[in-house]
Amino acid sequence: MAMTVERFAGGAIGQPGDRVFRLEVVVDGVATAYLLEKVQLAALAQQAQIQLSESGTLGAGIGVDPGGVDAETEIAFRVGGLQLAFDDRTGSASVVIESTAESDNPVECELTHAQLDAFAREALVEVAAGRPACPRCGLAMDPDGHNCPRSNGDLRGHRP
Repeated sequence: MAMTVERFAGGAIGQPGDRVFRLEVVVDGVATAYLLEKVQLAALAQQAQIQLSESGTLGAGIGVDPGGVDAETEIAFRVGGLQLAFDDRTGSASVVIESTAESDNPVECELTHAQLDAFAREALVEVAAGRPACPRCGLAMDPDGHNCPRSNGDLRGHRP
């Protein structure tokens, strides 16, 4: 049975290059976090925007604050899979969060289109806020630079 969520947010804890990505769901005033990979968060947010666009509700979450994620929120499990579905009859969306462990039950969250839109917007900003790309090779650079394969490791003048 789907839980109606008060808040659904995606984001990262930590510094670029050393971040931990999470989904944070608040139901009945209780927050729970789910660990996931950056690509999982990006894929869910991108698919949400595609579905919202197709339903004509992209932008419904403008002005809605999903609230971000909190490092202190208890983690339920690591995400193994995510499913997104739209119910045209009710005008709601459903996100199913599946664990990597078979012993954990999937969590089904029911969201409004506005909540999903706000989540997707925030999540994509978080995903994009990573380390800058090297102008020479396109790989992510640490704050102190990196050994660029295009410069044979010569770091002179090669800083973010």
